[in-house]
Amino acid sequence: MLSKALIKQIRSLQIKKFRDSEQLFVVEGPKMLAELVSSPQWKIQMVYSTDELLVEEICPLAPFSIISERELEQISGLSAPHKVLATVHYEAEKGDKMNIFSGFHILLDKIQDPGNLGTIIRIADWFGVDGLICSTESVDFYNPKVMQASMGSVFRIQIQYVNISNFLEGNSNTSKLPVYAAMLEGENLYGCSLPKDGILLMGNESKGVDTLLNKFITNKLHIPAGKSIGPKAESLNVAIATAIICSEWARSK
Repeated sequence: MLSKALIKQIRSLQIKKFRDSEQLFVVEGPKMLAELVSSPQWKIQMVYSTDELLVEEICPLAPFSIISERELEQISGLSAPHKVLATVHYEAEKGDKMNIFSGFHILLDKIQDPGNLGTIIRIADWFGVDGLICSTESVDFYNPKVMQASMGSVFRIQIQYVNISNFLEGNSNTSKLPVYAAMLEGENLYGCSLPKDGILLMGNESKGVDTLLNKFITNKLHIPAGKSIGPKAESLNVAIATAIICSEWARSK
């Protein structure tokens, strides 16, 4: 039986300041746990489950506690918890050694919606992006909603948080990778010749790319709208736009 103090502690991990304080994050559901276990660099603190056979099948070496469905509901951040929840230690060095001198990287400027970040992580995994670089103002990828939206891809993609201006300044001086930014005034994506190596800069959901970053952009890309007999959407969701550009980038290799 879980104590009230432990239930409160696990629930607190839904909030960033408590994740940082405890150096723990939460993974929920059998699929996510299986994805986690397949990436050996992650260290599970404890698995809580209503199904002992499930735990023994997915992560037989992890410490676990069998709990009731009611207790799972109390510690879960999901509206419909699914059998298992694990608390996992932060990987402090994740992304620190990312090679940015070659390859295709996505750079995110102040992405704040957890669903968008999780989806972009999944997109990066699907298209074989070499790394995901987030501004320090972007949502924390340990956020449970990011984890769920990534569908396990978060455990396979290199992710790094940086001061975005300093990062781009460094790229200009050393890596010198071309920086492509998704912008309304850019060149038609389908008429561009995209390189094998480069950085794709995607901006904030409502404000786009910060104008202070314009000096670092070498190419601007625009996804043209299709023909319509009526009103059109004002813009594309940032995750959808990222997927379209990644698809075109992959096709051009």
